[in-house]
Amino acid sequence: MGLEKVSGLIVYGFPLGEADQLISCFTSGGNQVKFVAKGSRKVKSKLAAAVQLFIFGEYVYYSSRGLPFLRQADILKSFAGVRRSLPKSGAAFAAVELCRLLIAEEARETEAFNLVMAYLLFLEDRDYDSLVFDSFRLKFAASLGYGMDFSRCANCGAPLKSGWLYWPAGGAVCPRCRGPAGIEVGPRGLSLLQEMGQRDFAGLQGLDPGLARPGAAFVDSLINWLTQGKTKAQAFRSVFEGR
Repeated sequence: MGLEKVSGLIVYGFPLGEADQLISCFTSGGNQVKFVAKGSRKVKSKLAAAVQLFIFGEYVYYSSRGLPFLRQADILKSFAGVRRSLPKSGAAFAAVELCRLLIAEEARETEAFNLVMAYLLFLEDRDYDSLVFDSFRLKFAASLGYGMDFSRCANCGAPLKSGWLYWPAGGAVCPRCRGPAGIEVGPRGLSLLQEMGQRDFAGLQGLDPGLARPGAAFVDSLINWLTQGKTKAQAFRSVFEGR
């Protein structure tokens, strides 16, 4: 109980009553905290700007027996460059949705937090890129313990030239170890997944744009498996990428 102070990224806001919001914040400590921002839906509220999605800020809230209440908020980074672009905003919204769905309250997922911040900072200064977005999502899964080597069968360890993506097994499997379901992937697809998992964001911008569509299909299947189909934010791509 008492006052607590955190720095973090706003990942969700849910309306409460006529003017309040229940806010979810992914903190720099890798945890997800929730607090009520009273009056933050009012136009003249001092808290309104600081509790918008993908605002990085410093938040002081009071914990008692019920839900914590936000007392003070200061914006540290607004990501204005992201907000001015619809494709970038869509990608940022998808990123914070993953945080909301996959980060627990006492998770201590600092690697995941740092990765999200790195991606948003990258988006701030560069154009939206489909391969970079999917690289972020693949790396986000890895930061939560779902790192995968696509050069070998996830089941028997045999070198892979082609195979099937079977996420319950931990990645791609060879024909001998194929599970009851999976997405067939050839040498080019396996190489692409390795590249997306290992290259930095800037390095991916030089890859063949024709790889974007298969890359999206592979990573979509992983994210849908991780979130049990709950993720919806990647739908922005149907507008900007014609998917």
